[in-house]
Amino acid sequence: MSGSAVRAVGLTRRFGRRWALRGVDFEVERGEACALLGANGTGKTTLLRVLATLLRPTTGTVEVLGLDVGAGGDAIRRRAGLMPPAGHAYEELTGLENLRFAARMAGAPADERRLREALDAVGLAEAAEEPSRAYSTGMRKRLELARMCLRPLDLVLLDEPFTSLDEAGVELVQDAIAAWSAAGATVVVASHRVDDALRRADRVVRLERGRVLPGADR
Repeated sequence: MSGSAVRAVGLTRRFGRRWALRGVDFEVERGEACALLGANGTGKTTLLRVLATLLRPTTGTVEVLGLDVGAGGDAIRRRAGLMPPAGHAYEELTGLENLRFAARMAGAPADERRLREALDAVGLAEAAEEPSRAYSTGMRKRLELARMCLRPLDLVLLDEPFTSLDEAGVELVQDAIAAWSAAGATVVVASHRVDDALRRADRVVRLERGRVLPGADR
C-alpha cells in the first residue's frame, strides 16, 4: 500500500435488496488525480462515501491513506475531505458563520480575516453576511469549495463538483484541483461531465451499474 492512497478489493455495498456497488476493485496512487466517471445512479457517490468513511462496505477490503476504513475512520477523516453534490450548509447561518463553524469543527484557524479571504477567493465576499438559505445552488457549491480549502488535505473527494456552476465557478474548481495536486494531495473527482473531469486527470475509472468497467486509462 506504500504507493496507494486508495485501494478497494472486492468492494460491495447494498441498500436493502439494491446493490449500489458490485465487486469493485479500485486503486489510486498517492498524488494522482483520478476522474471517476459514470452516469447518475452508477455508484459514484456511494464509492466516495465509503472512501470518506461515511458508509461501511457490505463486503470487501478498503484502505484509505494506508488505513482500513473500518478501524481507521477517525484518522482518515482528519486527513481527507469530501465535497458532496449539494453541500451541507446550515441555512440559518450566514456564509461567514457557516465557514467559521466548519473551520472550528475541522480544527482549522477560524480568524475572520482568513475566512473572509476564503469567501472572496470563491466569489462570495459580497454575500458573506447573507443567510445561506438565500444562496443559489451555485453559491452553495462555491461555499462548499471554500470549506474544502480551509485545511491541508491528503485526500480530496469531489462529488459532482461542476454541477450548477457557471464557467467562472468551474474554473475555480479546476484551479483548486490543480492546487491540491501541486501540494501532493490525491484527488478523486466523480462526475458525469466528462470533459471537465478529464482536464486534470492522471487516471480514469468508469463505473456502470455499480461495477468498474475494464480498460481504465492512465
